[in-house]
Amino acid sequence: MKSDVSLLRRLGAISYDIFLAFSLVFFVTGVVIIVFFNEEVPNGDAFFYVITIPITYLYFAWSWVKGRQTLGMKAWKFQIKQMNDNNITHKQAFIRLISAIPSFAIFGLGFLYQLFDKDNRTIHDKISNTILIKN
Repeated sequence: MKSDVSLLRRLGAISYDIFLAFSLVFFVTGVVIIVFFNEEVPNGDAFFYVITIPITYLYFAWSWVKGRQTLGMKAWKFQIKQMNDNNITHKQAFIRLISAIPSFAIFGLGFLYQLFDKDNRTIHDKISNTILIKN
């Protein structure tokens, strides 16, 4: 099965989702600090990462597993699914998110791979056995 979502559309949705995910992280962090700490957060950097990683994962995994799309994907009119047309699983969502990080961090090579793949899929699409399709 071939993906019909272009690299530009994919990157547009990612830019939306990064802003949304980090806005959510900052909101939750603020609430936790106000509720649980009076003055200062002990070991602030570690605390921030302890909040950032699970909240970011929950945003993407919940969106992909339950509704097939994040808000960014909804705005750019595409969704994610398994190759057999079912919703993706939590395991696939985890594998996809973890493998998308180096795909993007290593000069975006995992994303640029899409331009040369016969099925128009990225490295993390292949690793997680998922595909993006237009709505």
